[in-house]
Amino acid sequence: MPTYLWWTIGLVLIISSDWLISGKDKTVSKTWGIAGLSFIIGLSILGVFLVQSRQSETSLRVVGYSSKLFESDLVKWNLTVQRISTPDALKEGYTRMSGDINAFKEYLMQKGIPEKDINIQPITSFPQNDNYGTLTSYNLNQSVFILSSDLKKIEELALNPEFFANRGLLLQNSNLAYLYSKLPELKQQLLSEATTDAVARAKEISLSAKTKLGKMKEARAGVFQITEPYSTDVSDYGYYNTSTRSKSISVTLTAVFKLK
Repeated sequence: MPTYLWWTIGLVLIISSDWLISGKDKTVSKTWGIAGLSFIIGLSILGVFLVQSRQSETSLRVVGYSSKLFESDLVKWNLTVQRISTPDALKEGYTRMSGDINAFKEYLMQKGIPEKDINIQPITSFPQNDNYGTLTSYNLNQSVFILSSDLKKIEELALNPEFFANRGLLLQNSNLAYLYSKLPELKQQLLSEATTDAVARAKEISLSAKTKLGKMKEARAGVFQITEPYSTDVSDYGYYNTSTRSKSISVTLTAVFKLK
């Protein structure tokens, strides 16, 4: 038991005894009681402070780091096509848009894209007014996304607007998002490597300081930063860049060790 606790117990016994002996003089008893309790509280606070100070002096905090370059194995092609229809031909516009999307689906399947990889969203329409508030037309939009592991084929299709140009369709939006299907396993690998790096750093520091390194008391992983290769982009909430096929992933791990 720490020395300051023995002192606290002894003082409690002394003050309690004095309180009982001097019970006839209640004023003196209360004075001694208040003084004794104040002293005990102050001593306890000091003891806690000394214990915490001692703990901080016998701990070592280090930050481990791990990073890796990798290649995406999935690509998601998001695109939105648009047709403009007059108010009196809205029904015809919907019909033509539906025909366009079905033709696009057939086109993709002819190019070797499985039907299960093609996802079609419902048509949406947006009214367009002139400066006087008169309805002039409708913009009909429909979104499609394709998720595929054949990155080269999807890139070739996305970079060739011939199909849309031939049918008079406007590409409102078209972008490729590069993903990785084994990200959980990759994250586990990096955490293991960051832990190993933290242990190595702690050993080096303790050796230089001529102290013995004890067990790890605490470990806290940071957020993962997934960026384009050799990028300096970071975020407090983590970063996930999907614009490039090649990527870099990194993570830090803060570890606290006991020092003997």
